[in-house]
Amino acid sequence: MKNYLTELRTVIWRTAGARYNAARRLKRKELFSTISLTFFSVMSICLAVVQKMYAPAISNVSGLDDYLTTLSILSGIFLLAISLMEWGARNGSSADALYKNAEDLNSLQRRIKQELFKIDAIASSWDKCSAFSIEYDVIQSRCDVNHDPLDDHRFLAAKRLASEFASENISFFHAACIKMLWFFSSIWYYLLFWFVSVVALIPVFSGIKFF
Repeated sequence: MKNYLTELRTVIWRTAGARYNAARRLKRKELFSTISLTFFSVMSICLAVVQKMYAPAISNVSGLDDYLTTLSILSGIFLLAISLMEWGARNGSSADALYKNAEDLNSLQRRIKQELFKIDAIASSWDKCSAFSIEYDVIQSRCDVNHDPLDDHRFLAAKRLASEFASENISFFHAACIKMLWFFSSIWYYLLFWFVSVVALIPVFSGIKFF
């Protein structure tokens, strides 16, 4: 029975850890989404202002006026795309649901740990093990948002030295790669949008003398 409880506690710990990671990943995604929405909103407004205020200078550079118009349209498209992605993904509410579920699982994991300490001192029954297992299933099913496999890999990478996960044989280099991949997995396309936008603005700054 002790081995069963130990294994169940490890499974719950692993699930809770993965869901904590999922919540953190989605919160980061929501933050970058908000920053990107702000960036493209400001960019659209600034391009319109620049196109109006520096019209004489822009007209002296061949094709720059059309280029600015195209940039304004594209920034508006990016703004709409990110807004729809954020609305459809429900990152904030999903992160909250995963975090609360992880808290419940963590609480159950601590109670099982206490039960493991008591097993050697007093007789216990399999009924309690069954009750813990059922409660785990109930808590896990309470959250309709599941974590990604990458969140689980991130937890294993962070806990690779724990005796419970020694069989995973995760090296330091492998763990570092998993952590880096997990960090950028939810924000890489925002970074790509930013990079493309900055590169696209170079002809504007080089073609107009602002001062």
